Amino acid sequence: MVKLKIVYFGTPDFSAELLRKLVEDKNLPIEIIGVVTQPDKKVGRKQILTPSPVKKVAGEYKLALNPDLKSADLALLFAYGEILPSEMLTLPRYGFWNVHPSLLPLYRGSSPVATPLLNGDIETGVTIIKMDNLLDHGPIISQKKSYIFPLQRRDQLTERLVETSFEMLGELFGKYAGNMDAVELREQDHSKATFTKKLTKQDGNIDIRNLKLEIRNSSKKLFNLFRGLYPWPGIWTLLPDKKRLKITKIHWEDEKIVIKKIQLEGKNEMDYVTFCRAYPNVL
Repeated sequence: MVKLKIVYFGTPDFSAELLRKLVEDKNLPIEIIGVVTQPDKKVGRKQILTPSPVKKVAGEYKLALNPDLKSADLALLFAYGEILPSEMLTLPRYGFWNVHPSLLPLYRGSSPVATPLLNGDIETGVTIIKMDNLLDHGPIISQKKSYIFPLQRRDQLTERLVETSFEMLGELFGKYAGNMDAVELREQDHSKATFTKKLTKQDGNIDIRNLKLEIRNSSKKLFNLFRGLYPWPGIWTLLPDKKRLKITKIHWEDEKIVIKKIQLEGKNEMDYVTFCRAYPNVL
């Protein structure tokens, strides 16, 4: 069996999960010869230098870090977190494939899973492209739609899209591993391209007056905001005493918002009803 030698580019936990699936499936005609990931970062209050999830998985399977790309047949990128220099894209024999969790050309950029949830979309998907030197711009190799369930949060949708990505890659490797020159490409319709932005902690900040109004009106917009920003940065507000209040669990029942859990800065998570009794008239 011909095996493609692949270098994997990725950084966050969901990228690490796809890497793990690819390494563990011994029936795939591929060999992961190494990974490229973002440098270790200081994390938490104690600022402990911590490797990325992809680097941790690489360590588990004794995969080389930063291998020579010229020794690879293909580089596979999934949420690496940095735009690559164009001269790098030609180093592997068959270039770079990018796994992007949206229906390109929709939702190019860094938050393709969160944004359709924030917008209340009912479908999304995964697109695998051959990379060029522009952001999520290259020709499409494969694309698959996925329904967004009405109550689905970002973490849940991400998990499903990782599984979809793995299935798509398995099909592509099975079809083309012995004849990569036969890979079929189709151009994206660039006139329909939309773009996403990088999420920040501030994206979850809602003025307390607006939050009260959204809760009273059982706003679907607020529920979609919760779905798209869960678990990070979450949705939160500043109380009059400047303490941060985070809403940690919301249900949507009978077309109404039902807040279940909240967390006050410096406190443990608590039931919303308990919070309202302890702090009447705050929300």
